[in-house]
Amino acid sequence: MILPSAPPGSILWLLGNELRLSFRGMKRGGARMWIVIGVLVLLMLVVGGPMAFFLGHVTIGETPAVIMMFDLVLLAVFTLILSQTLSATVIGFFERGDLDLLLSSPLPPRRILTVRALAIAIAPLLWFVGLATILVIPAALAGQFRWLTVYPVLAALGLLASAAGISLAMALFRLIGARRTRAVGQIMAALIGAAFFMTGQLRNMLPDRGRQLFAGVSGWADSGVFEPSSPLSWPARAVLGDLVPLVVFVGGSALLFAAVVAGLGRRFASDAGLAAGVGAGRSRATGRKVSARAFEGGPDATLIRKELRLLLRDATLLSQVLLRLLYVIPLGFAVIRGASRQQPGADALGSAQLIGLTVVLVFMAGQLAGSLAWITVSAEDAPELLACAPVDGGRVRRAKLAAAMIPVAVLLGPLLLVLIGLSPWVGVCALAGAAGSSVSAGLINLWFEKPASRKTFRGRRTGSVIGSVIEVLVGMGWGATAGLASAGWYWALAPLAITVGLLVLASTVANPTRGY
Repeated sequence: MILPSAPPGSILWLLGNELRLSFRGMKRGGARMWIVIGVLVLLMLVVGGPMAFFLGHVTIGETPAVIMMFDLVLLAVFTLILSQTLSATVIGFFERGDLDLLLSSPLPPRRILTVRALAIAIAPLLWFVGLATILVIPAALAGQFRWLTVYPVLAALGLLASAAGISLAMALFRLIGARRTRAVGQIMAALIGAAFFMTGQLRNMLPDRGRQLFAGVSGWADSGVFEPSSPLSWPARAVLGDLVPLVVFVGGSALLFAAVVAGLGRRFASDAGLAAGVGAGRSRATGRKVSARAFEGGPDATLIRKELRLLLRDATLLSQVLLRLLYVIPLGFAVIRGASRQQPGADALGSAQLIGLTVVLVFMAGQLAGSLAWITVSAEDAPELLACAPVDGGRVRRAKLAAAMIPVAVLLGPLLLVLIGLSPWVGVCALAGAAGSSVSAGLINLWFEKPASRKTFRGRRTGSVIGSVIEVLVGMGWGATAGLASAGWYWALAPLAITVGLLVLASTVANPTRGY
C-alpha cells in the first residue's frame, strides 16, 4: 500500500492507484531499488557528510549575490521539472489510454484532473528529492535542521511545474489541435529540458556576447532586485529556512495549483475526449490510394522508406533525438573555436581539444544510433504481415538497420565534414570511429532485439540490460580508439581489440529472434 486505504473514488484512492502504476516497475525490480538506496547511502557518507561538515562552519548570509544564486538554481530545477511534467501530460493524454474509461465513470472530471496533476507532480520530484537527500540528511543529523526546508520547496516547485505543464498542454490543444499537440508537446519538453544547458554553453558558442550576457547576469545582484526585502528573494529565503517566506511560497504554490485545476476541470473532459479520438482518426488514412512510386527501388528501399516515415511520426522519439542533437551543437562550436586558435602551420594532431571532441562525438554517434536501431529493429506493429511477405527475414532486418543509420549520418555528417576540413587526419579518425560506433550499436540492438508493439516503446527500460551495458562499453571503446588514433598513437590498437572482442562476445551470448 503506497497510500492509506481510502473510500473508493476519493482523491486519495485514485492517487494511490496512480502511484501504484508509477512504481509498478520498481516493485518488479526490487534488487534495483535496493541498489539505488545503497548508492544514496554511500553518497551521503562520502559526499554529503563532508559537505555538511563544511556548511556547519560557514555562515551563509542573505546577501543579494547568495539570493540570486539560489533563485537561479531553483529556476533551473523548475525548468527541468516542467520539462518532465509537460512530457508526462502529453503521455497521459495520448498513451495511457485510460482517460475515456475514467471520464465515463461517475467521477467528476475535476477530481480526475486533480489526481492526474498530483501524480504528474510527484513522479519527477523523486530524482531531485534523492539528490537533495545526499546533503540534507547528513546536514540535519549534524544539527543544521534549516536545510530540511528543501523538501517543501521542492514540493512547491513540483506543484507549480505540474500546473504549468497541464496549462501549456491544454493551451496547445486549443491552438493547434489534439493531433499536433502530441508531437509539439514532446518537442517543447525536450527544448525546455535543454534550455539551461544551452544557456550555459553560450560562452563557448558565442564568446563575446556570451561574456556580455553573463556579465549582465552577475550585475543583477547589485541592481537591488535581489535584496532580502524584495519578493524575488522569497524562494531563496525559503530554502535558507526563513519561516514566513517558506509558508508564503509553499502556500502560494498550492493555491495556484488548486486554482489551475479548478479552472481547467471543465475543459479537461472535452480535451481528453479529443485526445482519445486522435487514434481513431488515423484509420481514415487506410483508404488512401497507394502510388506505385511507393514501391520503387525494390524491397530494400521500400522498407527503408517505411521505417523512416514511422520514425518521423514518433513524437517521443523525435524529442529524444532533438534533445541529443541540442547537446551536440555546442560541440560544433567548440570544434570551430578550437581550430580557429590553431596557428598557421601548427600541427593539428597535437590539439587535445579536437581529440577530446572526437571521443565525445564518436560515443554520442553510437548512443544515437542505438536509440534509433532499438526502435526500428524491435518495434513492429505488424510482424505477422512481414512474416508472410515474400522477403527474407535477414533482408528485413538489414533494411531496418540501414534506416536507423541514415538519421545519424544526416545529423552528424555536417559536423564531421567540418572536422575533416579543419584537420583531415582527426576528421577521418572521427568519421571511422563514428561509423564503427553506429554500426556496432545497431548490430547489438539487432542481436538483443525484443520484439514488441511500437506504442510500448516509451524508453529504453524494455530493452536488454546486457545489451545496453555492452552498447555503452563498445561506444566507449570506439571513442578511445578514435581519440588515440587521431593523436597518432599505436596504443589505439588496444581499445580496438577490446571493442572487437566485446562485439564477438555479444554476438555469441545473444539469442536473436528467428522471426521475420
